[in-house]
Amino acid sequence: MANTKRYWSGLDELHQTEAFKAIQSQEFPEAQSVDEFLTDEQLESTHTGRRDFLKFMGFSLTAATLAACETPVVKSIPYTNKPAEITPGVANHYASTYYDGQNFANVLVKTREGRPIFIKANTATGIAGPNARINSSVLSLYDSARLTGPIMDGAASDWKAVDNRVRKALSEGGRNVLLTNTIMSPSLKRAIAISGLDHVQYDAIDYSAFRKAAEIDFGINTFPSYKFDQADVIVTIGADFLATFADAVYYEGEWAKNRNPESGKMSRMHAFETNMSLTGSNADYRTMVKPSDHGKVATALLNAVNGQGTAGTLSKGVQSAIEAAAKDLKGAGKRALVLAGLNDLNLQRVVNAINEALGAIETTVNFERNDLYQGSSNDLIKLTSDMSTGRVKTLIIADCNPSYDAVNATAFSAALEKVNLTISTSTLSDETASRCRIIAPTHHWLESWGDLQIEDGRIDLVQPTISPLNNTRGWGESLLVWSGQAMDWYTFLRQTHSPGYTPDEMYTCNNWNIAVHNGFTDSGAIGQSTPNYSGKSLISAVADLNNKQGGAFELALYEKSTMGAGQHAANPMLQETPDPLTKVTWDNYVTMAHSDVDAMGLNGFIGQEKPASVVRVTVGSESLELPVFPMPGQMPGTIGIALGYGRGANGENIGKAAFQTAENGSFMTDELGNMVPVGQNVFGWVNASGEFNHHHQFDVTVEATGATYPLACTQIQNTFMGRDSIVKETDMASFFAERNAKKGEASWNKLITLAVHEDVNKDGNIDAQDAKPTEAFDLWHEHPVENI
Repeated sequence: MANTKRYWSGLDELHQTEAFKAIQSQEFPEAQSVDEFLTDEQLESTHTGRRDFLKFMGFSLTAATLAACETPVVKSIPYTNKPAEITPGVANHYASTYYDGQNFANVLVKTREGRPIFIKANTATGIAGPNARINSSVLSLYDSARLTGPIMDGAASDWKAVDNRVRKALSEGGRNVLLTNTIMSPSLKRAIAISGLDHVQYDAIDYSAFRKAAEIDFGINTFPSYKFDQADVIVTIGADFLATFADAVYYEGEWAKNRNPESGKMSRMHAFETNMSLTGSNADYRTMVKPSDHGKVATALLNAVNGQGTAGTLSKGVQSAIEAAAKDLKGAGKRALVLAGLNDLNLQRVVNAINEALGAIETTVNFERNDLYQGSSNDLIKLTSDMSTGRVKTLIIADCNPSYDAVNATAFSAALEKVNLTISTSTLSDETASRCRIIAPTHHWLESWGDLQIEDGRIDLVQPTISPLNNTRGWGESLLVWSGQAMDWYTFLRQTHSPGYTPDEMYTCNNWNIAVHNGFTDSGAIGQSTPNYSGKSLISAVADLNNKQGGAFELALYEKSTMGAGQHAANPMLQETPDPLTKVTWDNYVTMAHSDVDAMGLNGFIGQEKPASVVRVTVGSESLELPVFPMPGQMPGTIGIALGYGRGANGENIGKAAFQTAENGSFMTDELGNMVPVGQNVFGWVNASGEFNHHHQFDVTVEATGATYPLACTQIQNTFMGRDSIVKETDMASFFAERNAKKGEASWNKLITLAVHEDVNKDGNIDAQDAKPTEAFDLWHEHPVENI
């Protein structure tokens, strides 16, 4: 298949701007000789170099070195004769499981001399490997901003004093509450039940409408289980399931199984979305729609699947795309899958109806009971109301940060003052912990024992790979202590799965040893089947979705695949990692269609020497100023802003990597002397107008400010050296027609060539057409080393 497409790496190259032409052949815009560089006076004001990056950002191996040298008191047996498999300098791997409320993965932790250094997939589970957040979490173990021990009333304390005060408060009666993210640990659930605390769960990214829709339509409050490996046709409406939507770590691996051309067929995907997403960029067919039209797309798709046409207020282009998607869906039948990303009850009910009409229930999606995303922002709002009226006496906060990421963060922070005793188990003095009277820091996950169970049939285990670096204690064990349980957490964990376990059996249970080695164990699956579809009326749901209207600009909040909801904002690896779509590091920004950028007179080309224009975005009565990134694939009349930024805005010590640095290496500060955070926090713009929070605002104002801001963007490399072979593209028919072709002969996989200064093709000209295959070049032959 001849390929006449033109590929480009950035808008400057696409539009051949004068700035791009000027530096197209210049790798380094400001070329300097060595002497010029060494005598540059600006270097005198530089405080740090790149090789000191981690040290500057507050990461240290000192404590880890000491912890690795400690001999554990229990659970391991010292050896007199070194086993053959233990060799100094050779890494060991330990199976474990990662879960932070959003991301879940079975992993292998690589350790060297007792220190965790790398995380990779545990392939024995058959589930996809860790994403960037999970992989980089090993770095947070060494963050010097981690609390080294308990804090009470703003001063360093000890565990005995903390335990006495908490036990006393809990024994005095009144309403005592535990606030967490979604809990999937059987042992933690048991400890919570023993404590007698009122348990409230909320998640930074709310999916409660999905569970409610399942309850209405199928009679079971659960999160849908999507089976992407069983789907021949997929339609996604704003669900970035390859990057950040729900259990994306699992979904991407399942989706990839059905995208291998060697298998003889590939799944087909249609994407309808506002912002360009990683999923949309991988779709076979992608259609841009406004946030207010997501529901209209779903209702039109339902009508088309049921043979009722797509007539409505959508444009002809969108209606045509819906008709094409519906045709593919009906052709796939039960092997079709439709999903939508918005936490909107009516939208999720329409999606359920589409999948039911296709016969896809129990093939590509089922509704078996699971523990995913049990949190509810509505429950948090009710708790905040009770706190503000003095109806909560003691509040324990674990594994969540509502003073930062709750839609009612300001009200929640104010309500904390009305609670007699507030306790946080955060590892950092973050936005919530810094407002609590007691901080009882928990272990890092790499220092912890634990268990997790997403759904029936399997238990995943968490095991420590290093002794605790600081005077911390797992919050599950703290709960046991405060509940008067005379038992350590490891014993409690073992008894969850073996009720008769005693410490004498620590090393003798072969089944447990195998489970720890593998990182998981079967728990005895109980057969489940999705209940029948209720068929309850969708008239009001469809009417609500079709009646949504937007203003001149609409806003779609989203998560970056690197930063997520912001839990890991102090991780410099994630801050430095370019976004896979914009290639911007460190900041959040306003993504905007190029046509809107031009209409507002903003800078449409972001380069090494061209800063971004800054706009003022107003939602309701709140305004924020952010730089603009012109984004290919952004729906005109819409903007996108990433969540997860603006951490530590009030001076909280959450880690240096969450704050801006000046060009000379020092930290930027505001008028109060606080370090300036990277980006802006837009969690306050989550739409809380209904029962279920979601990430769309249908009427926002965008104004140019005239200011500029330098975005760090790695997109453009100006020297290409004829490397046109980087992008290779073909279709299935061509692939199979040429699958037996010799290496380099298939039209979609030509040999890589290098341009040479010879008239190779004998046309009388020396130009880019004169090239030789790489096999013609021999570095060692051209540069002999004999007699040197």
